[in-house]
Formats: sequence, structure tokens, C-alpha cells
Amino acid sequence: MKKILGIVALCLLLSGNVMAKVKNIGDGLSINIPDNYKYFEITFKQLVSRFPEITSNEQIYDDFGIGIDAKLIVIANKQKTIKFFDDVTSISGLEKLNRKHLQPILKKIEDPKFLEVIMKDLQKFAPNADFENMSEEEAMELVEKALENPKILKKYDRIAKPYYGKFLREYSFEKYTILLVGDKKAKILNELEDKKIDDLAQIVKDGLIEIYEESKDPSLKKLKNWEFEIAKNNLGNLYLYSNDTMDSPIIKKKLYNEIFLTSHNDKILIAFSTCSKKCNNTTDFLDIIKPTNLYVKSNPNIDASSSSDLTEQLKTLNELYKSGALTKEEFAKAKKKLLN
Repeated sequence: MKKILGIVALCLLLSGNVMAKVKNIGDGLSINIPDNYKYFEITFKQLVSRFPEITSNEQIYDDFGIGIDAKLIVIANKQKTIKFFDDVTSISGLEKLNRKHLQPILKKIEDPKFLEVIMKDLQKFAPNADFENMSEEEAMELVEKALENPKILKKYDRIAKPYYGKFLREYSFEKYTILLVGDKKAKILNELEDKKIDDLAQIVKDGLIEIYEESKDPSLKKLKNWEFEIAKNNLGNLYLYSNDTMDSPIIKKKLYNEIFLTSHNDKILIAFSTCSKKCNNTTDFLDIIKPTNLYVKSNPNIDASSSSDLTEQLKTLNELYKSGALTKEEFAKAKKKLLN
């Protein structure tokens, strides 16, 4: 175990002088927490005790294996990010967010004088548009196109600045990763295990297109061509991964996002990671998730008849088992698969 942790620490040092501590998140899984990063965790049981109404759709929780011991975990480089998640998951914090930040901007948006200004700007931008008979979808598309105009964007950025400036003085979102860790067997896995990867990819594509078609929200248009990868990891479990960020003309900063869905011991694990500052074209996702060994691709091209390859794979499996990354059952299953 010390040898493996030493290797991980050395790799991290060589890759950017960043130390990390390993955190056990339960069920035999551990994650890296980069140096100076903050950690937040809340269980589904705690959420339900605060917001009983979230249990209204129990079918979804059963499908995804979300029980009372399921966890929501946040790792962030700023305490202000943790403060936001702490507030948004408590009654008093949510009331404060609503009172201090949401209501003032809603009041501004609903002000007849402000709506009149918006209408004048849109009429200047699209003088031939039929605003009286325009559908909601068409109106949203027009607003999105208008916001691509630098002058209009600058004007409304100036109007919104006092509101988001006040919000960002209290909260911050530079680098953070959110993990949802299930605590019981996810029923949806039974439906997926017999399907071919190409078929699963098509199901996901069709579902994303359906989301866009139903919402008709122009900001979701990229869902139709969102790039992702579905494959199996070295444990034989399916995963979905994407680093295809959906940019918005409203957001000035370049964002980098990574999304990862997989399972461990028949339990769901979902991760979302984002970065908006000093990103180096990526997020911290791969470093954080590394100790789980859940995003290690299987290699279908390895020749099982090669004794050197087989010996190396068995050695790697044994190290993973000793480190606690694999359960006894997973180790036995993976070993049997190799030897067969």
C-alpha cells in the first residue's frame, strides 16, 4: 500500500508539484484530494431530513440505486465553493440564497421598464421580426443570437454585473468536482449489461436529442452533437466519459468540463468536474478519480497467450487488490476472466 501511494505521490509531484491526500469515500473506493482543496460531503439521509419533498420520485432513486446512505461529495479549490454547496443543501442557507441573490434579480427581470428596454433592443437587432406571433422557441433563439452581438452583450453584462458581482463576493467557482455515490444496487444496470456498446451510444444520442426537442432551449442545441465515449474499464464495468464542454455566449470565461458515469460493486458513481481558471485545457478530474481505478480502460488487443502480458496483468490485479481498490469478489472475477 505504501509503495503504491508513494508512486502516486511521485507522479503527482512530477506532473506539477501538486501533493494530494487520499480520502476513503466508502465501499472500497478512495479519491485524491489535491493539496489545499476543500472537501464537502452530505448523505441522502441528511438531505431528506431537511427537504422531505425530494423523496417524491422514489422510482428514480431505485433505478439509480440511491438510498439513505448515498453520498453527494464536492472537492473544490476554494472554501467559497464549499460554502455554496453547504448553503444550498440547508433550509436556512437556501432561504438566504433566495433572499439575497435570486429575488433581487427576479425583481429586475420582471420590472416593466426593464422589459421595455429589452424589447427595444430586440427590435433594433431584428427589425423585421414578428414579435406578436413569435413562438417561445423563436424568441429564445432571437435572444441567444442578440447576445452574440458584442455591444448588446456588453450592455447586459453591465446591467447584470452588480448582481453576479455580489454573488461571487460570497461564493466562488473556479475548480470543483461533484461526485454522486450510490449505496445500493442500481436496477438500471440490469437493463444495460446485455446491450452492445454501439446500441448504448445510440440510446444516449437519441435521449439527448429528445431532451433538446422537448425543451426547444437553444442553449441545449449542442446536446444533439455532444461527444462522449462509452466503453468498459479494466474491471469489465461500463462507463460513459465526456470532456466536450457546451459553451454559452453569455459566459465569457472558457470552461472545461468532464463528465463520468460508471458503477462499482453494482452501485452507481457519477462525477462532474469543471474548471474556469488556470485550467491547462482540462480539469482535476483524472487526478481526483485516479485511486478508484474506475477510469482504466480494458485492453481488448492483449494476447492472453502471451505469458509476459498475462503475468504483468496478474501482477497489476494483485496490487489493486492489496491497495483496497478491488474487493475480493472483483479480484476473483477479473482474475478468472484473464486466465480464461
